[in-house]
Amino acid sequence: MATRHVGQVRELQVRSADGTLLHAEVRGPEDGPTLVLAHCWATSLASWGPVVRELDANLRVVLYDQRGHGRSQTPLTRAGYSAEKLADDLCAVLEATVPEGHRAVVAGHSMGGMTVMSAGARPVFRERAAAVLLTNTGCKELPLRSTAIPLPGPLGTLGAQVFLRAPIPLGPRNTVTTAVLRPMVMGRTADPRMVRLCMRMVHACGGVSRGSWGRVICTLEAEENARLISVPTVVMVGADDKLTPPWHAHHIGSLLKDCREVREVPGAGHMGPLEYPKLLAQTVGRLAAEHLEPQTRAA
Repeated sequence: MATRHVGQVRELQVRSADGTLLHAEVRGPEDGPTLVLAHCWATSLASWGPVVRELDANLRVVLYDQRGHGRSQTPLTRAGYSAEKLADDLCAVLEATVPEGHRAVVAGHSMGGMTVMSAGARPVFRERAAAVLLTNTGCKELPLRSTAIPLPGPLGTLGAQVFLRAPIPLGPRNTVTTAVLRPMVMGRTADPRMVRLCMRMVHACGGVSRGSWGRVICTLEAEENARLISVPTVVMVGADDKLTPPWHAHHIGSLLKDCREVREVPGAGHMGPLEYPKLLAQTVGRLAAEHLEPQTRAA
């Protein structure tokens, strides 16, 4: 595991089970209560930036780029893309950044939430996750439930599958592509600065990787692993989320052994970390205070 310091950020290269190198960053005091944040499809760890800026400075924050995103390696074969690989990667990051005998609050947005649920049966996850936040995510029937493509019935489902699986470039980032993508992923009242950040990340994601992960999302079945998450969990969703509508949040809440809350955020779309960062920061901060502070003091 290679490590270097860039200002106040410690950068790591974490090797996953199949050898894929993942870019990870650790921010905050080394002895602080730890949060591990997994980002969504077609973005990067930068999508958590607005949340990180709202967090208490005493928290230790671990972020990483999912494989095929940001500065992490892109799989060379189709075998490198699966829910199992996402779980492998999260467990590798947990092992590399959460000391043995300690635990973290683990949060996942969209595909990051699918990552967390897919890891629900893994011993590393069960040993090192003290609490979980899932936001704007689902564990099954993703294209079927999506309303991102405004077509009736099977046509809408087919449109969602095409959107998720398509490996083609999205074209230049301009007002036209933004006008098409924005209503699919963000609420009407989203901060224009956050819209620009979202568009920048989505356009930066390679088409092959984006389409390959879209294929995984289309066929995801993580319900049984979600049932195995036994730690306190909060589930959140934008009330206007079209990619993972509120049905998913309530369904996940019904599966979890210790669901503390399912919360719909009025007016918000799919990009929770960009649309309601303060609320997410408050939620993970509360989970850390309730489930990590006694352990940290004892250490």
